[in-house]
Amino acid sequence: MAVALFGGTFNPVHIGHLRIATELAELLQVPCMRMLPCAFPPHRGEPRASAQQRLEMLVAAISNQSLLVADDLELQRSEASYSIDTLELVRRQIGPDQPLFFCIGMDALAKIDTWQRWQELLDHCHIVVSSRPDWELPQSCTVADWIDTHRCDDLDLLQQSPAGSVHFCELTMLDLSSTEIRRKVAEGENIQFMTPDAVVDYIQQHHLYE
Repeated sequence: MAVALFGGTFNPVHIGHLRIATELAELLQVPCMRMLPCAFPPHRGEPRASAQQRLEMLVAAISNQSLLVADDLELQRSEASYSIDTLELVRRQIGPDQPLFFCIGMDALAKIDTWQRWQELLDHCHIVVSSRPDWELPQSCTVADWIDTHRCDDLDLLQQSPAGSVHFCELTMLDLSSTEIRRKVAEGENIQFMTPDAVVDYIQQHHLYE
């Protein structure tokens, strides 16, 4: 069975995350999408909600979603979460032959050459890129050439190999962001219908983002 990973800070998780993760699981025909909260995001400041709180919000958000699973793999680390480390670990767990899909957004792809050992990522997985509003393919020569070399538009071919390709897909992109949710909470505005009710309740109970 193929394995699919969907990482993020999830600070907090919102409906957009869940919609994308669900569509990706269906598109890639995997038994579930493993959603991995990042403990110490190396490219961002430390989240205002703790790693445990972000995991608990994610668990609450997907409690009735059969295709989505919360995975605390990256929270078990005591240092910055680098994707290459996660992919190496998961590859060791599943063996050399299973397809491994690492799902990211177009905004992440645009900065992928700033990631730790980024050119080794495809040694362990396929990278599946979901479209984002107002984002275009990277124009940097290094990243653009890397995409051209590894791009595969045939999903059937992708599913027959364990790693090595970059695949682009069009998904339902909702105009939501964790940043906007945090701003609304800080200003006392309503965040219902932006994130599941269980997450709204959790934020209120723990006085997050106020």
